[in-house]
Amino acid sequence: MKIVLVAAFIAVPFVMAGLAHRYRVLGTAFHLLAVLGFFVAGSIFVSVIYDVIKQGAELTTQVHAVFLYPTFRIAGAYAGLYFPYRLLRELLLHLDNKGRRPI
Repeated sequence: MKIVLVAAFIAVPFVMAGLAHRYRVLGTAFHLLAVLGFFVAGSIFVSVIYDVIKQGAELTTQVHAVFLYPTFRIAGAYAGLYFPYRLLRELLLHLDNKGRRPI
């Protein structure tokens, strides 16, 4: 299972970059999903921290409960795929413009 996860972590950003390079609307969709995921994960994290502070519990031990939320894990997983995708996308754009004089 670890091999499948690592292979997917490597392959999916390449597929995303290729699709965004070919279909511009998918690049926009990937950006919108990243922004949505950022706000979802941030909202969940803030609410968990608020609950911990409100209860007066120990923050360092109780805050890890945020990892039990499936929506937080999905948003975090997408962020883990989005950042390598953005690096690859920038590399593709750079290679496309190589040799051209900037305006």
